[in-house]
Amino acid sequence: MFPRALPGLSAAIYRFLRDERGTMLVETLLILPMMLWAAFALYVYWDAYATINKVQKATYTVADILSRSRTNIGTTEAAGLEDLFNFLMPGDETGRMRLTSVIYVSARSRFEVQWSCSLSTTDLPALTTTTVQALNDKLPLTSNADTLLIVETRFDFEPILDIGLNNMTLQQFVATRPRFVTAVGFTNPGGCS
Repeated sequence: MFPRALPGLSAAIYRFLRDERGTMLVETLLILPMMLWAAFALYVYWDAYATINKVQKATYTVADILSRSRTNIGTTEAAGLEDLFNFLMPGDETGRMRLTSVIYVSARSRFEVQWSCSLSTTDLPALTTTTVQALNDKLPLTSNADTLLIVETRFDFEPILDIGLNNMTLQQFVATRPRFVTAVGFTNPGGCS
């Protein structure tokens, strides 16, 4: 009995293997989760790179405005620049900023801080002549008595979805020279650290 059923069974298996009905549904169920994950991942990574780009552009905007200053600035102007930075950034997060003016003294072969203003004293304390030495590799070569304006910003980025990208603090550092004066001074440093 078994030998006669074998040809019928092999024919049924052959028909089953050749039948293509329902394969599209199975393939869709297998591929759809990966496609959805890829689409969401692309969006989250795009959002991260867009935010990095906005932080960079906002920092350069603040540095450009500061470099065009013809008079001394004060705490009010520094707070206004930080407000401008936050206005240019997406979402409800607020960034932190530190403004510093340094002068190169060739006799001591180092940069010395003229003034430093940070409205976020816990995250970005004001620079001193000692602490600015750690930034020497980021500062351009300058002549004796040349001044540089340093704008440092930090912005916390939190991904919209959890797809493997962690929360991060985006940081930018811009050093530029004053455009119209030899040095931009700072008056009334009471609100800065």
